[in-house]
Amino acid sequence: MLKTDVLIIGGGLAGLAAAKALEGKKDYLVAERENRPGGLAATLKKGAFHFDYSGHLLHLRWPETSKLILGALGGNCSRIRRDARIYAHKSWTPFPFQANLSGMPARVKSECVSGFLAAYNSGNAGPGDGAETFSRWTRRVFGSGISQHFMLPYNAKLWQYPLERLTTEWCAPFVPMPRPEEVIEGAYGKKTEGLGYNTVFNYPKRGGIGALPNALARDLGGLRLGLEVESFDLRKGVANVRHFGPVHFKHLINTSPLDEFIARAEDAPAAVKRAAARLRHNTVYVLNLGVKGVKSDMHWGYFPEARFPFYRAGIATNFSKGLAPRGCASFYIEIATDGSVPDLASAEAAVIGGLKACGLIKSSSQIVERLWLKIPCAYVIYNRERAEALPVIFAWLKSQRAESIGRYGAWKYSFMEESVKEGLEAAAKLLK
Repeated sequence: MLKTDVLIIGGGLAGLAAAKALEGKKDYLVAERENRPGGLAATLKKGAFHFDYSGHLLHLRWPETSKLILGALGGNCSRIRRDARIYAHKSWTPFPFQANLSGMPARVKSECVSGFLAAYNSGNAGPGDGAETFSRWTRRVFGSGISQHFMLPYNAKLWQYPLERLTTEWCAPFVPMPRPEEVIEGAYGKKTEGLGYNTVFNYPKRGGIGALPNALARDLGGLRLGLEVESFDLRKGVANVRHFGPVHFKHLINTSPLDEFIARAEDAPAAVKRAAARLRHNTVYVLNLGVKGVKSDMHWGYFPEARFPFYRAGIATNFSKGLAPRGCASFYIEIATDGSVPDLASAEAAVIGGLKACGLIKSSSQIVERLWLKIPCAYVIYNRERAEALPVIFAWLKSQRAESIGRYGAWKYSFMEESVKEGLEAAAKLLK
């Protein structure tokens, strides 16, 4: 029988950060079910290529987390200015679409600018309270043109959920809201830069994004790989670990998906179980390609049109040349589903056709490596059910002195540094 002060479920960035803060100060155990740390912030090797689980970039803004992340990576880190684009109407235009319409046909620019100005001049284009549905919010804030040509089709493809039910609590940090002069200048003048939370980012020079969790995991005495928590009882302070047995704990920090976490809680009240069962998420399949002869300097592009099966495609070797052999590029292409399983052979053929249609590759003969990766719980769905469920779940966890943190433990849309921050904060609570 194993006893520990703190049981941490999940060895992703949130769990590793919490462990880092507890190291040498309080006894802890990190139970990570995979045989490597990092969760989805991982890099896999196939052939001569290194592939991440999608585009994982570091947007550093807080002193304590920046110090931890940059300190762990040491000199193995580059700071990069974003080159993101949108492909629509057979043209590329810079991101964000609403402030960089210069690449669009004259008709599209006119519809977008006039629609935006009409919305703005209505006096009703404020950010809102988050409870408004996305389909209504985008028309109210951006007008009909920008909504029709980008916001609605792109987000329908990304979320795989009715936009008439998707709420907008997530929008504030992730959807740039330009001023009228920025929209006009971006359509008829120069490129608008500096909008959005990710205008600059950090990325490891070597080893892909997996270099970060590997660095954080170094010298963590309580990290245990290959341990999966099957069930737990917060009231009794005991967790059952597959092929290992019971682990007794005084405090628990969860970083695994909240719905799965509550499903494993033997002592959760029926109301809490019902609340967790209402939570929804989408699933993302990532096709990683090793490609020779690529010329683009773009970091990633967004694809709102239905003729492209993917919502985003990125070139990871434009973050770090070391991810592929000389003369080759590493692509990641993301396809979202509502949980249904696509035919991967058909999806791959459609992806390759899409990459040719937008000019990122010329021929399928350029492709020298392929790797499909699945992110079962990718984007959590913001809806009325989520807004009603989370207070019920977190009130019970608080009463049991348990923490559930990170992108999936807190059930939210967030970025990597925020998960690290929440790990440090959870550890600080216990140390106090």
